[in-house]
Amino acid sequence: MTGKVIDSSTTGILILLLPIAFVFVLLFKTWPYLLALLVVIILLKIWQQYRWLQWSKQVNPFFNQLIKDNQGCLTPLDLSMKANISGTAAQRYLDRKAEEFGAKRRDYEDKGIVYYFLTANALGSIFDSSEPLPEQKSESFTNQAPKLVQWLMEDEEDEMEEEIDEESETEEAEIQDKAESPPEKSSPQIEDEEKESQALIQAELAKRLDVHSSTIGKRKSDPDFAQWSQTKDPDGVAWEYSPETKEFLPVEES
Repeated sequence: MTGKVIDSSTTGILILLLPIAFVFVLLFKTWPYLLALLVVIILLKIWQQYRWLQWSKQVNPFFNQLIKDNQGCLTPLDLSMKANISGTAAQRYLDRKAEEFGAKRRDYEDKGIVYYFLTANALGSIFDSSEPLPEQKSESFTNQAPKLVQWLMEDEEDEMEEEIDEESETEEAEIQDKAESPPEKSSPQIEDEEKESQALIQAELAKRLDVHSSTIGKRKSDPDFAQWSQTKDPDGVAWEYSPETKEFLPVEES
């Protein structure tokens, strides 16, 4: 009983191995012919591609002219009549070109196949036939950047001038208050009184030096303000700024 089971399994394995062995023997005997057949097929493909390229060079001028004249709309019959080729060759050529340029192909029943190649000329005609959209003038951020910087600088200068004008008005109001109710002086020195009598506010000093009031406000804290003001003063007087009184006093010559 056991011997029969072993014989049946061995027979089944031999049945499977015989076709596989036959295939290997066949490949071993015929591999040179198969290799030669593969080489022939590759060479045939290369030759067909070469023939196609040479033939396409002859048809391309007619194709380009039709695309230009018909604004991208073309049928195999148009190309067949223009290039004097068969309808089958024309359709095969258009199929290759449609795949190359991504053209649309529509098959109209009882009318034939139409290929639509989108060109700039055709697109322009579509836009011309439609209603024109209102043009919106817009500047790029790159073009607006210099203007924005200039506006910001002008705003900063305006704010600085406003602060300086407010400071000048405050100083004038304090001077008027001092004039209306002068404080009592206890044994002031003559030189201090003369110096205080020559004190000027920012607007007055700017008028004396013939410069803008904002220029005085920017340079009043500089170490060389006395020398700079002396070069601008018509009498050659050097001036210094007093933070306590917020006034400008002439510098005593040593």
